[in-house]
Amino acid sequence: MLRSLLRRFCYTANTIRYRVEWPRLHEAFVKLPVAQSLFDGGAGSGEFLRRALASGFAKSVSALEFDATNFTRLQENLGRDPRARLIRGSLLEIPLDDESVDMVMSTQVIEHIQDHEKAAAELCRILKPGGYALITVPHPPEPFPNDGHCREGYTESDLTALFTPHGLQPLRTDYFLTRSTIDRMLLAQRLPANGVFLPVACVDAETHLSSEERRAGTPFGILMLFQKPAV
Repeated sequence: MLRSLLRRFCYTANTIRYRVEWPRLHEAFVKLPVAQSLFDGGAGSGEFLRRALASGFAKSVSALEFDATNFTRLQENLGRDPRARLIRGSLLEIPLDDESVDMVMSTQVIEHIQDHEKAAAELCRILKPGGYALITVPHPPEPFPNDGHCREGYTESDLTALFTPHGLQPLRTDYFLTRSTIDRMLLAQRLPANGVFLPVACVDAETHLSSEERRAGTPFGILMLFQKPAV
């Protein structure tokens, strides 16, 4: 319970991400049919899948995670949920059949993969015709070094070029993590304990902004929603 409250109200790099990225995912989800099967490639701790299930956006989920520490957290968060299948593995070799899920998502993952073309191809391979792909990645310019990133980020045209060769069509683009929010994060990290005593709302400088204002705010996150045409 305490961990859940801290995760909701106190600042960390993850809690600010959940606060500003989840609303963008939510806005995309509400425009789509409920997914009978939702796959998350690089699910991390499973926080976004947990929220998707709680909001009724999916009937069942498959969560793939490569990192051992993250997979342990994923098991803690979703391991007892009968609607969730947890998979330890790589986005480059997804152990699911072709055209087997209604929707795929991958949030802040593809930038970590050198062969991102293969990762995109795998996500598209398991997606049923008529299904949707919801992707978030960093958007340049990069405001601080990220040693784990293989590239600085992706523009709208970059992501379109990555997924349209596999037949996906872009439907929606949105942005998050504006420069003002990033600047507040950098200030918080200079405080004792990296600012974890701060309410996460104090670091959020963008919840009240429109999509156009976020786009103009030098965002470091981009979301794109794609659809695989029905046969």
